[in-house]
Amino acid sequence: MPRPLSETARQKAIDATFAILGDEGIDGFSIEAVTRRSGVAKTTIYRHWSSANELLVDALDCHIETVPAPDTGSLHGDLTAMTTSALEVMADPARRRMLLDLLSAAASDPELEQIKQALVSERTHPIVEIVERAVERGEIPPIEPERAVTFVHGPLMARTMLQGEPPTTDELPELIELIMRGLGAERPDT
Repeated sequence: MPRPLSETARQKAIDATFAILGDEGIDGFSIEAVTRRSGVAKTTIYRHWSSANELLVDALDCHIETVPAPDTGSLHGDLTAMTTSALEVMADPARRRMLLDLLSAAASDPELEQIKQALVSERTHPIVEIVERAVERGEIPPIEPERAVTFVHGPLMARTMLQGEPPTTDELPELIELIMRGLGAERPDT
């Protein structure tokens, strides 16, 4: 009878994966690297995950939180609260590097592309909730969810990817104003 899978070994492998991604990027990630860093046997890793990509996804999923959809009663308040939380996550250089590496690797790996799409879908759902509530309150005209996600994520991702760091909290009011205009709000302070 095989031994039960150890939750401790699983967590060590996940933590090692996340550390490797932060230190070396996706190019440094492999099952062998995780084995060396974690001390978990390769056979144990493969009992938990059937592929390196599954381990990669699990590590990202465990360490990159989904920012919950705030409900402050206004689009401006919701976007400010959500963006503030997102900026805290994006301020971590290791997490930024992992995100950029995943986006780059997914462009040439169909399995990683599917994984990326699933992670993006899960993590963009709060934006859809915020926008749907704003439409219900009459703050913005009806908008397709995918387009709304683009307007909200666009400024954050463009700044992070093109300039190498996310916007600062001092830039947040201007950023929220741009997002609200993109969503069709008449005034950014409504």
